[in-house]
Amino acid sequence: MPARSDARRWCRGLRIAGAFRRFGACARGASAVEFALLAWPMIGLVLGILQYAVVQYAQVVLSDRLHLSASRPEAELLLGDRAGYRALLCGKIVVVPSATCQARLVVELAPLSASPTAPTPVRGASFSAGLPKEVMLLRAALPIPIVIPFVPAVTVQSSVVYRRT
Repeated sequence: MPARSDARRWCRGLRIAGAFRRFGACARGASAVEFALLAWPMIGLVLGILQYAVVQYAQVVLSDRLHLSASRPEAELLLGDRAGYRALLCGKIVVVPSATCQARLVVELAPLSASPTAPTPVRGASFSAGLPKEVMLLRAALPIPIVIPFVPAVTVQSSVVYRRT
């Protein structure tokens, strides 16, 4: 067994000191190394939870707002004012800045009879107020800003069918 001073010198030259903890000199920086190894995964986990919460909040608010519009249509919806309705929706979604929301939010309003039966992405092609007593389809999609790098883009979508009064 080497002398105590030789062991300290020997441990300083090691990159991984975990296997040689019986020497007091080798265990001195173990806490800092363990913290450095665990800090990045923990930060990633916290950011992932934050990203998930932002996406779920935006989904719930968008869906709630569309259902509220279907039950009590606003003047912007009845007049076919896409920009006004987009501003109204973006006023409720606080996790996305209003200017970004208004630039990225895609809203469609069309009679249900004119809508395709196959699933299609929300493109914002039409925003027609429709006629009284007509069944309408209101759809919206909003890309959410990404907090974590290397995560694919997330878009929240919602749709609702209602009859105009």
